[in-house]
Amino acid sequence: MIASLPQVIAVAESSEPVGPSNVGLGSVVLTIAVVIFLGWIGYLVINSRRKTRPPEEAPPNQEFFMDDEGLENNRLTRVLTAAVIAAGVLAIVMPIYFVSETSRQEAAAEEINEDYIHFGEEWWVKFECGACHGPDGGGGAAEIVEERSGLSASWAAPANNDVFFRYSEDEVRHWIVNGRAGTPLPASGLEGGGAMTVQEVDQVIAYLRSLQISQMEAFEKVDDEVAAALDRIAGGAATIEARIVVENAKLADIEDGPAQFEVIRSMPDDIDALLSGPGTCTVESAALVGAACAEEGPDADRDGLTDDVEPALTALAQLAYETLTKRSVDPVTLEETTVYDDEFDLEFSPTSPFSMSDATGTPIPDLESARAFISHLDTKHLEWSLLTTRNEQFAEPVIDGIAFLEDSLERRAWDVDFDQVAAATGLTRTEAERSVGLFNAYCARCHTAGYSAGVEFEQEPGSGAWAPALTDGRTVVQFPDAQDHIDFIINGANASERYGVNGLSGVGGMPAFGAVLSLEDIELIVKYERSL
Repeated sequence: MIASLPQVIAVAESSEPVGPSNVGLGSVVLTIAVVIFLGWIGYLVINSRRKTRPPEEAPPNQEFFMDDEGLENNRLTRVLTAAVIAAGVLAIVMPIYFVSETSRQEAAAEEINEDYIHFGEEWWVKFECGACHGPDGGGGAAEIVEERSGLSASWAAPANNDVFFRYSEDEVRHWIVNGRAGTPLPASGLEGGGAMTVQEVDQVIAYLRSLQISQMEAFEKVDDEVAAALDRIAGGAATIEARIVVENAKLADIEDGPAQFEVIRSMPDDIDALLSGPGTCTVESAALVGAACAEEGPDADRDGLTDDVEPALTALAQLAYETLTKRSVDPVTLEETTVYDDEFDLEFSPTSPFSMSDATGTPIPDLESARAFISHLDTKHLEWSLLTTRNEQFAEPVIDGIAFLEDSLERRAWDVDFDQVAAATGLTRTEAERSVGLFNAYCARCHTAGYSAGVEFEQEPGSGAWAPALTDGRTVVQFPDAQDHIDFIINGANASERYGVNGLSGVGGMPAFGAVLSLEDIELIVKYERSL
């Protein structure tokens, strides 16, 4: 294992939005000063017009202005004094306002950013982002149906708590707005066909920033990611073998369906006859099956079910409970167990009107238990009827899926010959293992087809998916100089900018790994990729 110090690369922080300003000391003082100044000017204007002019006087533009004696009296002194006072007030206020303005704007920006984070968390929950990426953005999975095999798969969703070490804010916004075709990530922005407004997308981005781990934490988790990737290779065969056992159990359940249905085929009619038949019915029990009771039978506990019906219902419920079962296989131990339907685990006593209780211990009237039994039986009767009449249609995709898994197990596309890698790269065996682990942990998601869906769906390393294939020496052709290859992994690709030989990236393409991987680790990745 190569020990290395983190490569120090600055990660630019995007500026936060600045909203309406808060009221600070400087603002208050300035406002008071302006009010005083305007009030003084108003006083002067009003005072200058206080004396009325007789109608016979000449217009002002035809009169002589004040002479020097009139100008140089107390009136001029008052005006100049007011001007000096106003200038002095402004001289005091403006520096105070200037000093407080920066902190005021910072406080306002912080407040608005906190609001953005709060609303962003609400959208994160509402649009169920955490269901795939984890509640804290640490990574998770989304259930999908893999197209080639028809099998269900757990699609690995990447961690978002370190995304800004790899992508710019514009690139993150692109993924949120437009989604990613061929993955479970949907388009969420209005421009991409989703429901989020521009502001809501910005708020989600602000929330994502609040989730970001430190750069040191991002470096520290590299070894765990590499170990997990190598464990996946080592356990690939066992994983697929366990999946085959699970799918065979599912096929066996489908094949058993017709025999199970024969046991319950007449059960709904039998129950109808019991609940509405002469001597076995009550008005209440007949109403459960939409019938009338012509001749009521004895009902000692007065629960709406006759004394003869309750043991008969118990026997029918237990028969359904024992018949309509499924298999469950532990993926680790491969131990098979029988799964029973607890909705059929019922008992009706002719001596008690409350034979059953719910999870809280609250007694349930027998008539309500009977109603629930009938409803659930109708659902399962329809389900097993379809399973019987269309048995081959249900079985065919499972059979195809098992064949896919068996072929995957035979091809072993996920497997890596580390000695061969070491020979091709000039690395030691330990270094070769780490280079493969690094590639699978950070590069295979885009450069190896099927990798995110699971080991059983994985194709050859570097086979290409959303990013170009790296096999047959393509990286050497793209980057004749290995240093250019290293720099490309460090810095990533910018939209509409060329890289290597005739390379052109779109928005959100190749991420930058210089902030999360050491230079030594990046060099190991380059050596492995150039050997494919």
